[in-house]
Amino acid sequence: MFFPTPTHGSRVLSHVGYALLLNILLPNSAFSADGKNKADINISDGNEIETIEVVGRDSTKALVSSGFKVDVLLTEQFKNSNYNLLQILQSSPGINVRQSGGLGAEFNLSLNGLSGNQIRYFIDGIPMEDFGSALTFPANLVEQIQVYKGVVPIVLGSDALGGAINVITPFLDQDLLDLSYTYGSFNTHKASVFALKILDNDTFVRISSNIEHSDNDYRMNNVNSTDELGNITGSMSAKRFNDQYSAAMINVKFGVINKDFADELSIGITGAKNRNNEQHTTTSINNVFGKLNSETDTQLISAIYKKNFDTLAISAYLLTGKNEQLINDTYNRDYNWLGEYTIKADELQGELGTKSLFTVTDDVFRANISAQYQLTSDSSIQLSHSNNYLKKTGNDTVNLNNTVFSLPNWIRKAVTGLAFDTSALQQELKWNVFAKHYGFQGEINAEQSVDFNLQNVKSEVDLSEMGYGTSLSYQVHPNWLVKTSYELAYRMPEAEEILGTGKYVRPNPHLKPEESQNLNFGLLTDFSSQNTAQRFEANVFYRDSSDFIRYLPDRIIYGIYSNLQAVETTGIESSYYLRFYDNYSLQVNATYQDLINKSKEDYEGVEDLNYGKRIPNEPYLFANARLAASFEVANNDQLSLFWTTSLINEFFLNWEGNGDADQKLVIPTQLTHDLDIEYSFADGSYNVSLSARNIFDAEVFDNFKIEKPGRAFYLKFRYLY
Repeated sequence: MFFPTPTHGSRVLSHVGYALLLNILLPNSAFSADGKNKADINISDGNEIETIEVVGRDSTKALVSSGFKVDVLLTEQFKNSNYNLLQILQSSPGINVRQSGGLGAEFNLSLNGLSGNQIRYFIDGIPMEDFGSALTFPANLVEQIQVYKGVVPIVLGSDALGGAINVITPFLDQDLLDLSYTYGSFNTHKASVFALKILDNDTFVRISSNIEHSDNDYRMNNVNSTDELGNITGSMSAKRFNDQYSAAMINVKFGVINKDFADELSIGITGAKNRNNEQHTTTSINNVFGKLNSETDTQLISAIYKKNFDTLAISAYLLTGKNEQLINDTYNRDYNWLGEYTIKADELQGELGTKSLFTVTDDVFRANISAQYQLTSDSSIQLSHSNNYLKKTGNDTVNLNNTVFSLPNWIRKAVTGLAFDTSALQQELKWNVFAKHYGFQGEINAEQSVDFNLQNVKSEVDLSEMGYGTSLSYQVHPNWLVKTSYELAYRMPEAEEILGTGKYVRPNPHLKPEESQNLNFGLLTDFSSQNTAQRFEANVFYRDSSDFIRYLPDRIIYGIYSNLQAVETTGIESSYYLRFYDNYSLQVNATYQDLINKSKEDYEGVEDLNYGKRIPNEPYLFANARLAASFEVANNDQLSLFWTTSLINEFFLNWEGNGDADQKLVIPTQLTHDLDIEYSFADGSYNVSLSARNIFDAEVFDNFKIEKPGRAFYLKFRYLY
């Protein structure tokens, strides 16, 4: 295959295979522009022969060519604009991110039909459950995002059911200073700092921090209007007035690299705080709050050790700390959407329930160790073990009758994995087979109804499951890669699901672990003409899930997680990339997925009338497109333009078979457009960008048909040294 290099149209790149084409041409592909592996490529220009050096990361290159369905998203093209990690992930095929409001609002990420806690999150391989809303921090602090779909390798030591997202921070290989500040609509402020210093004795210090605030005072349409007695009289438009969000995070990491005893030995200290005012519950806009808020304080310390010997590679981490959440409900007021309020007759009543100043404390401990031994040049064996422990306690200094978590509740999860990797046919064929053991123990103390009386009931949980899987890839042609993967996966309940939250979510000690058989089959190909490079990828996926865990808001503003016996998910995702004349590019992706209820009856033997129906409140058809243009202007300055379009087809809020067809609640089709204009000068040291989100001010909705922000503008300044 022949392809002209982007910057010199007359030069021809000889025999570029799939991996090298990705490395050279695609800015959002899997390969970095700097790294350790080097390859010489001959370029002919008339009678001249030149040699250029192409550099790539071993680990990233291996991911793309492996049988695992994994997308690697480089963040470089997003760092100058007002994108956080959630917005970058939204642009990836098979992913739909739903957020119930503005900055700081709860989010739900769907990956090939599975979502929420069925997807696991990591920072440099360390679980992110204790990092709060880490996916909302800016792209400046991240080098790449690895998205595993359906099948997750044992090295992450996870009980992910539907996939995993691993956020990779910049490599510890050069000094770096990255500063940014953003100001925008709804009084939004964001600032971030990333600084890395390598000292002469291979000691390093790295600081990453971000601060953000937003009033989130965007206008809501069709909220309830009420009279002086609180009776609903109609609908109106009103601004949100109690949705302010503020957060700050700092991480300091220090240690040594490139030593005889360790490739990396480091300590990390993380501190994070946030305050989140709540305008309404997460499932309805009918209950309006004016003072209800929560504050979170996180303190973590971690240690990392990595070493590659001749045939043995070892990696380990430890993490411990605590996360405290204070829920403040101390005002006995009833609010309406105009911000007006009346005093409740019962002075002991707060906005949500009985007045409360409730602190929930999570003490956490996480550990993982993995080792890989190279049996031959083409095969290796890997062993991994992770152990996660959480203890939850609570204390209410205002409502002394609130005994939630007054007795300690704890859970412990352990995942052990064993894998074998091999390759053949000059590494064109790659095969991986693995097995995982899942262990889960816990003690739950919760109020339950016994003979129609509420009593504290102690429940002990002890679960054990065995899963396994395999992946296979074959480079059938230098420009064609075929891959498939399968896993029998289990996911143990999370703390909030089985223990409750002490707020909106009630405990369920009888919750069962989820089980899913996940299958992927994908095809990747690239091709080119005189001035273009193109890539196409398609992936068919199948998920057969049992004991599916779903949140049911069964008591107006309160709910519980429960099991649904069986859910079958089938779908296809595809993406297309086109780059031409080195100045223009187009990325398009689309996903269709069907989540079907396969439960013929519930756990008590009652017929399930929704058998064979599509799972409600889940988008089934969505697509994204991104058009980019970049131009070199005076003094080597760079001007870049990006136009992004997102489409989500309409879907039912509740079961499609229930109720009158003309009265069904539908979340309508949503089509939004974003514009980003970026200007870089002084060799990229100084950057300024203007971002317009939802530029045509379309009405957009998310979980439970809650309206999201309309048109918004953001101005960002970034300095890079």
